[in-house]
Amino acid sequence: MKRNVLGVWLLMTVLALSAGTTTGCGDPGNPPGDTDAGVTPVDGGTRLPDGGDGGPVIEPPPDAGTAAPKAYVRFVNAYLGLKDNPSDKADAPWVPYKIDLYVGDTKLFPVSLEPGDEAVTAYRELELTPGESVQFVVRNAESEPSEAPVATSEAITLEEGERLTLVGTGNIVYAGQDRMEKPRLLVLKESFEPAEEGSVRVRYVTADRATGTNRNRRLANETGTTPYTTAVEPYSADMAATGGVSIPAELQRLAIIGAPNFTPSQSGKLFFSPPNGTLAAASAWFAITTGDDRRTLQDEGAPALLLVPAGKDGAVRLKRDPLLYFFHAVNPATVDASATPLQVLHGSQIIANNLRYGAAPAIGDLPVSPAGGTLRITASGDSTKTVLADTSTGPLEAGRRYLAVVSGTEGAQVRLTVVKEEFAPDAVPSPMVRLIQAATHAPPTLDFGHFAAEADGVTRGAFTPVITGAGYGAAAGPIEGAAFQPQVITPAAGSPYVYYGVRATVGGTAIERSVNGRALTTPNFIVLMGDWSTSLQFRALNVRINTWSATAPEGTFSDP
Repeated sequence: MKRNVLGVWLLMTVLALSAGTTTGCGDPGNPPGDTDAGVTPVDGGTRLPDGGDGGPVIEPPPDAGTAAPKAYVRFVNAYLGLKDNPSDKADAPWVPYKIDLYVGDTKLFPVSLEPGDEAVTAYRELELTPGESVQFVVRNAESEPSEAPVATSEAITLEEGERLTLVGTGNIVYAGQDRMEKPRLLVLKESFEPAEEGSVRVRYVTADRATGTNRNRRLANETGTTPYTTAVEPYSADMAATGGVSIPAELQRLAIIGAPNFTPSQSGKLFFSPPNGTLAAASAWFAITTGDDRRTLQDEGAPALLLVPAGKDGAVRLKRDPLLYFFHAVNPATVDASATPLQVLHGSQIIANNLRYGAAPAIGDLPVSPAGGTLRITASGDSTKTVLADTSTGPLEAGRRYLAVVSGTEGAQVRLTVVKEEFAPDAVPSPMVRLIQAATHAPPTLDFGHFAAEADGVTRGAFTPVITGAGYGAAAGPIEGAAFQPQVITPAAGSPYVYYGVRATVGGTAIERSVNGRALTTPNFIVLMGDWSTSLQFRALNVRINTWSATAPEGTFSDP
C-alpha cells in the first residue's frame, strides 16, 4: 500500500514539471495577448538563497531632485587706503589692504585680493536657496574674525544663471566712520542692453579718490567735450543707465570729467587710450575709474581705468595718458627784453598755455603713441606767432610723465627736449638729480655738481662733479637719478645753503662757477638755463610734488 502511495506522488510530480513554470501567489502571469519572447534565457547560475526576513531592508537612495540654482559672482577690489597712512598722504608707500569676500561664513575666493593690476577675480558659482536673499560681506584679510567688517552689501535676490559684478569702493581707512569716503560694496547685476552695430555698451563706476560734496564724474568722448553719461556720484555706479550707455567701439580715447578738475594737467581731465581692438563691437563693459590723481609715484596707486567685460573673465587696466610738463627756457631776443609767454598746440588744440620763463611747468596730456605726438609752440594767445614749428615728442607711454624743455633764443634756433621721468620710485624720497642742459652759448660739454666749504665752513672750496659730460639739448645722468648730497653751509646769519656748481674746459682752461641755493631733499630735474656768458642759472623741478614746482637759486652762476 505504501508503494502505491509513493508511486502516485512521483507521477503527480512529473506531471507538474512537464506543465511548465507555475505562477506564484497573486502573480497574474503573462498579460493578455503577450507573446513568447523567443529563445528561453540561459540559466543564470546558482540561485541566490532566499533572503527571508532575517536581515535589514535596504532602501533605495532618495531621489536627488533638481540641482540647486546657481548664480555667478566676481569681485573687483577698487578700494583706496594704504596701511600706515591714516592721514591719507598722496605718496605713502604702496602697501594696500588685502580683502576677502564672504557670504555668511563662506569665503568666496581662495586668494585675498589687492587693488591694482590684479584687482579683478574670475567668476565663481554661488549656490542659491530658492526664496532667500544673499548678502555679501567684505573683510580685511589680516583682521581678526571678531573685528567689524569693512563693508556689507544690501541683501539681494538672485535668479538662476544671473551674473553679479561686486565692486569695492571708498577708503578702507575710514571703515565704520560716517564719511562720504567710507568703504562700500556695490552689487551690480549684469543687465546690459544689446549693443548697436559698431558700438559697445558701458556702465560707468567711480572709485577714484574724491573728497567733499559735489564731486561728480562723467565718462566722455576723446576730447572730453561730449559726455556719454550723466553725472555719477563718487564711489558709486551709474544708476541712470543700468543697461549701459552706447559708445563707439573703435574710439581712440576716453575722458573722465570731474568736479573739481583732476590734477595736475591744465585740461583738468583724466584721459585713457584703449589699445586697438580692446572694445570689440557688440560687447558690454564696466568702466571703473580708480586711483589717486594726487599721486606722483607711477605705481598701482596712480589713476587708472579698469575695463571689465560682462560675462567674461579678465579685465584691462588702462593707465592714465602721458603727462608732459612743459618748461619755458627760451631766452628773450635781447638782454633787456622780457621773455614771451608760450603755448603748446597738438593739432588745433591748445594742450598747455601761459608758459612763463623759468616758472613752474605748464602741464598737458597727450594720447599714448609709440611714434609720439607732433607739437607746435607759439606765443601764448597768438597761434599765428610760431616759436617752434612742428616738432615730435618721441614715444609716449601710458602712465608716464615727461619733462619737455623748450630752449634756445627767440627769433633764433629753438628746440624741444623731452625726457621721461624715471627716478627711483622710492616712497621715502632722497635727493637725486638729472640734468637738462638748456643754456645757450655754453661749451660743448660741462659738469654739474657742488662745492664743499673751506676750513672756515663758509668759503667755497673744492668742486665735486655729480653729472659729467652734459651737452646742449640733452638729459645727462643716470635715468634713476644721481645722488646729490652737498655740504650744507650754515652762516652766522641767514639761512643754510649749499654751493651748486658747474665746470667746463674752454681752450684748455677749467672754468668753475657757483651759485647759492637751498639743499634738495627729493628727486629733481635740474634745468640749466639762461646764457652761459651773461645769465647762467638753473631751476630745480621737484618731481615729488604733483605740479613739479620750480626752485630757483639765489641769482646766477658766477666765478669766485
